[in-house]
This record gives sequence, structure tokens and C-alpha cells, in this order.
Amino acid sequence: MKVKKSFAQILEGIDGSQQMKLERKLPDWAALGAEVPTQLALEQCSSSPAASFKAGLARELAGGCLRGVCDITGGLGSDCAAFARLSEKVWYFERDERLVEAARRNFALLGLGNIGTLCAEVGPGTPLPDCDLIYADPARRTSGGRKVFRMEDCAPDIGALAPALLRRSPLLMVKLSPMADISAAASRFGEALREVYVVSLGGEVKELLCILTGEDAGLRGIGVVELGGGGVLAEFRFSPEEEKTAAMGTAGRIEAGMTLFEPSAALRKSGAFKLPCMRFGLEKLAVSTHLYVAVPAEAAPAALFKKYMIEEVLPLGRASIDAVASRRLSAAVSARNIRIDSDALARRLRCTPGGDMHIFGCGSVCAGNVLLLCRRLA
Repeated sequence: MKVKKSFAQILEGIDGSQQMKLERKLPDWAALGAEVPTQLALEQCSSSPAASFKAGLARELAGGCLRGVCDITGGLGSDCAAFARLSEKVWYFERDERLVEAARRNFALLGLGNIGTLCAEVGPGTPLPDCDLIYADPARRTSGGRKVFRMEDCAPDIGALAPALLRRSPLLMVKLSPMADISAAASRFGEALREVYVVSLGGEVKELLCILTGEDAGLRGIGVVELGGGGVLAEFRFSPEEEKTAAMGTAGRIEAGMTLFEPSAALRKSGAFKLPCMRFGLEKLAVSTHLYVAVPAEAAPAALFKKYMIEEVLPLGRASIDAVASRRLSAAVSARNIRIDSDALARRLRCTPGGDMHIFGCGSVCAGNVLLLCRRLA
């Protein structure tokens, strides 16, 4: 009789797809034949672009000179390796002995001799070496393999541990799930939270990166970071006060020939809805419709926005829906700020996926609810 494995057991195992995943996330590790003890470690580790961004940010936060970093949740070690390339010394802490042994061998393969490895679980009373920054990436799965998102359900509970860590280092960098919410993080960390970065790779939000200090000055900066294989493609930094006081330009007309801007998932997650109007000369369709127009297309970074040429503007009603449905278009469909979701609208429009067309059903200040038939711009 075949015994069915639990999800936790599957995550602990290795299969043929692991090498492909390693080549995607850490191509330099894959090329050297790095050891990966578990799928779970590979799943949670940072990709090369994300790890490199964090190391560069750590050096920036430390004033340009990074002397020491403590990674208290070492895991596979990709973040440690990135820190080691920019810091004089790095200490890797990990409670799983298999990961520690693999990390030692992998760091040697990478030629990184400035990383000290320790098999230990860091708690409030754990002695740590003097360092400029402590880094933590709490485990986001339970012992049974179930994904968790709330900070207090992760291991360690970094919200509870943070005060003790900030007594040992002036800076604490915490990687949270891409599902984590900025306002929830601010509530949990309180005045110690200084900056938050929404980190995206290939258009997909990968993590919420929190910077804590012992200054108790409160949240002063939010950043959107769009990464590609070669590093940072675009950044958008702002303060909560800037977004709060920004003047929102509202579109007075929507016409064929205009360029429609759809903000990236990371930009939307950051809560920057009004500032793009001021920074890039865009006009928003409505307060709760997170789409923008401009004539002609302004210099908004391509990594922060998808851009479309509006070809038709139709009132969102039965006659227009039936007329579009009769054309049996191949198009993606999105519903924004209307009383129907994207899937239901796509069914009514009888659209099939494919092609470079995109139909938006959305609310606007100037024209009410409309259908925008658009074509993606390169």
C-alpha cells in the first residue's frame, strides 16, 4: 500500500525540478553545483537580484560602510552571501544543522571566507557579535507545511523579538511575506519601523522589507523596488506625508488615442495612488479607480506601469457589452471600481485570453462607468 506523503514531507524532499528552480533564483549557485538540502529552504530563500538589493540597501543604511551583519535566520544562505560581498564580516545563524553544513560548503564554493556559521536558534537572550545590522527572514510555514502570513505565526515571532535585537544593533532588517500588509507591519512594530520596501521581481511582489531602528521616530519612508535579472529597474520612494498631501489630478476626458497607465502590483501595494499624478504628470480616472491617463505618454518608468493605447471608449451598459461580445475578441479583461468582477465581465464580453488587447471596465469621474478597449504598448 502506497503511503501518502504530507505536504511537509514533500517540502523536505528533493525532486527533478529543484535544479531548474535553483538556476532561476540563484544562477551563480547553480553553476557551481551548490548544495540544496530541502525544497523548503530553496522556496523561502531570496533570489540573487533581491539579495543583492538588500545588501546594497544595508550598506546605504549603514552610511556607506558595512562592517558586520548578523543573519539570524540563515536558511539556504543567499542573503548571507550577498551581505558578505559588501560587508567585512557576516555571521550566519541557523537552527537546522543540515542547512548549516550545506551553507558552510556553499559559502566555500562561492569563495566567501568572511562568513561565520553557527548552528543556533536566536532568542531574546542569545549573545550576538557587534554588528551594524541584524537581518531576519522568519519561516513562513508551520511544522506541518502550512503557509502562514501573520507575523506572530512565523518563526521566530520577529515582532516580539525586535526590541531585544534593537538593543544589540542600531538597525534591524526584516523580510516579510509578499502578502503582508504595510499598515499591519506598522501596527506590530510601532514607532521602531522607519522604512518599508515593496520588492518586486518580474512584476510580481516577492517580499515586504521592513527597516527598524531604536530611534522610535515612526514610519518615514516607503519604497517600491522593481527588480529584473540584472538588478534594479526602477525605484519609487516617498513618505506617507507626501502621499497624504499630494494633489490628485483627475482626468477631465477619456478618449481614443490617450495612453492608459496601469500601476504595477508593487506600486499599488505601497499605497501611492495620488503621487504618480504629481511625479509623472498623470491624471487618475477616479479616486478609487487606480488607472491613469496622459496625452502623450509621459516619462513614467515602464517597470512601474503597464502602458496601453486606448482605441475605443464605450459606456458600460448592456448595449455596449452585447456589441463587444458579438466581436468575440481575444483580450484580457479587468474590472476596476465597478459592481462586477473581472471574471464575470470577461464572460459577459465573451472574450478569450490571448493577443495584445486588454479591456478595462472601470469607473471614472468624467464619463461614469466605461469600457476601455486598449492595446498593450511595448
